[in-house]
Amino acid sequence: MIKLVILTLLFSVSFVPMFAQTSGYPECRNQIEAINKMPLQVAYLVPVDSLGQYMFMELMTPEMCDHCEVVADISGGQFTCFATLYFDNEGKLRKTIKQWADGGDLNNIVYYDKQGNIIYAVFATGTDEYGKLYSYNSQIYVDYSYSKPFFHNGFHLWINMTTEDLATVYKVKLDLPRNCKSIIFTPVKVGDRVLLSTNKVYVSPNGNLISEDYNYFGRYVIVNKVKGDWCMVKGIISAAGESIGYIPADDLEIIR
Repeated sequence: MIKLVILTLLFSVSFVPMFAQTSGYPECRNQIEAINKMPLQVAYLVPVDSLGQYMFMELMTPEMCDHCEVVADISGGQFTCFATLYFDNEGKLRKTIKQWADGGDLNNIVYYDKQGNIIYAVFATGTDEYGKLYSYNSQIYVDYSYSKPFFHNGFHLWINMTTEDLATVYKVKLDLPRNCKSIIFTPVKVGDRVLLSTNKVYVSPNGNLISEDYNYFGRYVIVNKVKGDWCMVKGIISAAGESIGYIPADDLEIIR
């Protein structure tokens, strides 16, 4: 059953149309902003072995575990975390943040409507390939960083799965656990720890684009200044704490 779901999803993304600023894009942005303003409950998706023990492997896929569970808290280094999950107060999964299996940079961020369908996603397949998509009226629009499509990469099935598909592939009940921490993501402010969901960094608000030779997508940074809809960001590690440049607030994903 799982293999059938995966094959179906892979087939479906092979015909995704390119990104376009359709009339539905503002509606998608409104839904994203509404989700980020909600009190969301934080939980974690972790793998479980056949003996019921949480598993820890630096590189892991769903096929390597017996099933998965949603837990309210994790301790670093104790077990693998496939993704951070955010539920609304009705227990509906509304947002996920997924990092690479070794706990490194951003793999994807996905927003869902109440029915579990994807509204919007940002994603990366590696250090140089990344993009965004949004869904409107059953159509998916995609903005690639490069001209070639790369949805065939199995790591990125996540961004074309409903929450029902996620539950099937990861063999998990996506139920909100007790004692979850509640957070709100917006508005962005100085001192926020954020992820960059773009590789476009500017020298000033609406200014010149800084060279894209260096990959910024998925990098953790700190907001240093806020100027209207723009934020100056800097490196999060003290040794690399230099200012990086200005980013539109819409291209920042807050981590709280």
